[in-house]
Amino acid sequence: MKIKKSFLVTLATAALLGACGSNGGNTEAANGEASAVVNYVAPTEIATMDSVLVTDMNSANYIGHVQEGLYWENDVNEIQPALAESLPEVSEDGLTYTIKMREDATWSNGDQITAHDFVYAIQRLANPDTAAPYSYLLAGFENAEGVLNGDQAVEELGVEALDDYTIEIRLETPIPYIENLLAFTPLYPQNQAFVEEAGDAYGTDSESLVFSGPFTMTDWDGTGLTWSLVKNEDYYNAENIAIDEVDVQVIKEVSTNVNLFEAGDVDNSLLTGELAKQYLNHENAVQQEKARNYWVAFNYNNEVFQNKNLREAIDYAINNEELATNVIGDGSNPVSTFVPENFIFNPETEEDFVSEVAIEDKYDPEEAARLWALAQDELGVETLTLNLLGDDDEKSKTTAEYIQGQIANNLPGVTLTLQNVPKKNRLSQEDARDYDLVITGWAADFADGINFFELFETDGPYNRGDYSNESYDAEITAAKGENANDPVARWENFVAAQEVLTEDAAWIPLYQEVETQLRNPKLEGITFRSVGNEFDLRTATLISAE
Repeated sequence: MKIKKSFLVTLATAALLGACGSNGGNTEAANGEASAVVNYVAPTEIATMDSVLVTDMNSANYIGHVQEGLYWENDVNEIQPALAESLPEVSEDGLTYTIKMREDATWSNGDQITAHDFVYAIQRLANPDTAAPYSYLLAGFENAEGVLNGDQAVEELGVEALDDYTIEIRLETPIPYIENLLAFTPLYPQNQAFVEEAGDAYGTDSESLVFSGPFTMTDWDGTGLTWSLVKNEDYYNAENIAIDEVDVQVIKEVSTNVNLFEAGDVDNSLLTGELAKQYLNHENAVQQEKARNYWVAFNYNNEVFQNKNLREAIDYAINNEELATNVIGDGSNPVSTFVPENFIFNPETEEDFVSEVAIEDKYDPEEAARLWALAQDELGVETLTLNLLGDDDEKSKTTAEYIQGQIANNLPGVTLTLQNVPKKNRLSQEDARDYDLVITGWAADFADGINFFELFETDGPYNRGDYSNESYDAEITAAKGENANDPVARWENFVAAQEVLTEDAAWIPLYQEVETQLRNPKLEGITFRSVGNEFDLRTATLISAE
């Protein structure tokens, strides 16, 4: 889509903006003092605000603004105490962690935040009745296997409140990244009385939430495209929060977003495709590399994908370099590995995983055609019609259309029908295995290779295509078990796991995201992370437009 030179804002868009101000965002509060108001654009809707049930990055980003964890990560993912007073005390065998909590923190309803809130959240995460997707992260906790399988009560899990402000965590297997886990959104404390009173409604709109973080949320109805974050005056560190309000709206059309930014009505704009190329050298353009890879996943419940030649044919038909550079065009880079670049490094040589394994992109139209001919014979088909599921934002649609064209050009007889839906719906369809192929991805939750590689474990909660390979499972089991405290052996497990995925054509790698935005230069000090929650406005300031 070409940008209009006039940068006009339509009446419909103006209505969506409502009371949004101009770049600079300082408005007069009721007491007559200047109020710092940010007008922020999100790429997609919020799926849930329940920290135990969250699965997508956009929802986690906003949960991280309104809820507080025991720890907080800075822009290079160093652990900082938050609800905890200090880093954990660790036993000599590395299996017991004792955490002292601060005693001056309260929920927005006035309740004290205590160790019991943390224990309740972890037990709720582990409870099979909750069906929390991230419950598998507790696998190293004492009695986790029995609890997660429903054979033991959640109270038997290795987490306990020794008193109102002291937490003890007991492990059966060392977890090298446990401090990062304790800063991760699904392990945030929850107010038991509030959650249980809200029942199934908890986290489904802004009225069914109680807040522990630097902001509260208002005006979110659970499915809408707008919501607001308002400074939480009850937050223990409220005096150091400089932003008073963040008015958020979802804008999926990049050209509309750019128009609004140029008109001074929003403080950021995502850039993709031709607009990314056009604005790459703009004075307000910024880039952020992310530990986030995108790929096409197969639904192995469709028996045609049991055919390796078909899987490889589709992979060889797609030009990752052209997709990343010319189609998406926002600085994102083509990938051939499951994990992103600048994410994990050889513990002995410090070499990046991506450069060490040195896998080349498989794009080769002639080889794609040869493999497709073999697959046709083996499957006994002349043609195939397959569904490609994806999100409904502009970037996802553009990617899907490109892949559709590549398949049509390079695999005659294969037809892709596109289904682009809101992200919340796409996640639900993945869970239900209601797709043939899906454009999906993963943003690193914590800086350890296991966070990616366990996604393809047999019966893993995020293995939504039901891929299974015994050799692969053996490498991941070793990395999480016998080699948990041996960085070199774990590295070798990851290298071997990557070799299995590549040889098996288990997935179709696409690109590693580098996000390009236009950003208001008056909005300073945002914490951006390549791993974990992507951005944090608690550290931001907004310079007066005056």
